[in-house]
Amino acid sequence: MQSLRSDLRQRLLYCIYAVALVSSLVIYKSVATLKPMSVAQRHWAAIASANPQLTAKQYSEDAVFIRSYGAVDQIYQGQSIYPAWKEFVSKYQIQDFRVVNHKQGNQQVEALIRMTAKSPEGVIVVFSVSHQVRINHKGKIIHEVWQANPEFNV
Repeated sequence: MQSLRSDLRQRLLYCIYAVALVSSLVIYKSVATLKPMSVAQRHWAAIASANPQLTAKQYSEDAVFIRSYGAVDQIYQGQSIYPAWKEFVSKYQIQDFRVVNHKQGNQQVEALIRMTAKSPEGVIVVFSVSHQVRINHKGKIIHEVWQANPEFNV
């Protein structure tokens, strides 16, 4: 009888350990999994800070970044993304960066962004940007599209 109680107690402990392990894994997954909106917000903050290195760190190694200005599309992939952002922040001094509206889907975010910047000629440029970003399970950007329709104001 004593052996049966000991065996039953041991099995109960195993069940408790198993439930605790599964529960902790579920909690860890919900905390550790990056939400697309938090990744997008961090990305927007990096762009607004005019820091191309911080901005480029948020992409996966094989990410694709597309900037569309009307009829002209500029496509960057992997290592060419950093120089693209470096050129942009050296060309335009960002004065204001606002996310007008946004929506989050499964591993992606779509937003409308208005960015005010000073051009090299001293002209104030207002970019209205339709932004789409997809992320992978590691929280890295794998695909991004900026479709801009700049309005020029003096």
